[in-house]
Amino acid sequence: MNSSSHFVESLDEVRLTSPAPTSIPTTTNHLHLSSLHRGDIIEIQGPSGSGKTHLLYYLICSCILPLRFGGWNKVSVVFDTDGTFDIRRLQTLLQRRLTNNNNLPSEQECPTSQVISVALRNVHIFRPKSSLQLAAGLVNLSSYHMSNLPTSEIALLAIDSVSAFYWLDCFAGEQQHTRAHLASHTTPIPAPSINPLQTVLTALRTFRRSHYPIIVIVNWGLTPISRASSVSAAFQQHRQHLSSFLTLMNRTRSFPDLNDAMHLSLTHRVTLNLARVVPFPDSMAANNDEQWMASLRRYVDIHVHVKTAVDHAELLLMRISSEQVVITIADDTHTLGNEEGQQ
Repeated sequence: MNSSSHFVESLDEVRLTSPAPTSIPTTTNHLHLSSLHRGDIIEIQGPSGSGKTHLLYYLICSCILPLRFGGWNKVSVVFDTDGTFDIRRLQTLLQRRLTNNNNLPSEQECPTSQVISVALRNVHIFRPKSSLQLAAGLVNLSSYHMSNLPTSEIALLAIDSVSAFYWLDCFAGEQQHTRAHLASHTTPIPAPSINPLQTVLTALRTFRRSHYPIIVIVNWGLTPISRASSVSAAFQQHRQHLSSFLTLMNRTRSFPDLNDAMHLSLTHRVTLNLARVVPFPDSMAANNDEQWMASLRRYVDIHVHVKTAVDHAELLLMRISSEQVVITIADDTHTLGNEEGQQ
C-alpha cells in the first residue's frame, strides 16, 4: 500500500449519518455551525468583502481533509458562478490547518504536501456562465458522480454565489417581455418562460433528495436594512436580491422543502458583517528587515451571525489573515424570537 492511500479512508467507514464536526466553536447545546447534518441547507449572506467565500473555504477544508486531521474525507462540489474561487488560497488554508493539527505526521512518514494533494482531489469545481448552465450542471451532477466518483460521497455542495446571474436573468426577462409586446399586435403573446432561478432550485432540491449532501448557498447582500433592537449592535442585516426565495425551516421535518417551486428551505442563515481591518504599518515598505516584515500579519475581522430555524442565534468572530481563517466565539450571544418576520 502506498503512503498516500494511508490517508484515504474507506468511505464506508464513516458516513455523514451523524453530525459532522467543522471545528467551529459554539457556546450552546444547539450546535449551530460546530456540527452539521446531512441535508442541512446553509445560506451565507453579506455585502461585498465580508468574507463569504472564506467561510466557504473553511467548511470545504473540514469536508475534504482526511479523518485523522479532523476532516470528513468526503467530496466537495463547488459551482463557482462568480469566477473567484481560488484553489491556491484553499491550499494555503489547508496547509495552515494541518500545521495547527496535533496529529500531523512527520515529514518522513508522510509529507504535508502529500496530505494536501490527497485532500484537493476531493474538490470538484464547475464554472457555469448563466443560471441555465448552473441548472444543467446540477441536473447532471448525479451522472457525473456515478461516472467519475463511483466510490465517493458528495458531502458538501456549494454555490458561490446563487445571485451571480440575477441581473443577466432580469435583462433576459425584459428582452422577452419587449419582444412579446412588439409581436402582440400580429401574433399571440407567448406564454412566459420559467424563471431560471426556479429551474436551479428544482435541480437543487432533486439532488438533495437523491444524495442528501450539506448544501451551502452564498448570497449577495446589498444595502443595510434597519435591525431589530434585540439584535447585537455588531450584527447588521442587508437587503438581498433573492431573500424571498430562501426561508428558514425546522430541520426536524424529514423533507421540509416548501411546495412552492420558488422557495428553498434553509436550516441555517449566516450573516457576515465587516468588523475591522488592520492594515500593515505605513513604515513597512521602508523597512528591510525580512523577519520583522514576516511577523506582521494584516488581518480582517468579520462578525459571523448564525441563526437556525429553531430561532436560536449565535455571534462568532472570523479573523482572515494571509495564511489562515480562525473562527472564535464573540462576546455576544442571542436567542431571537420572531425577527425573521421583521426582515
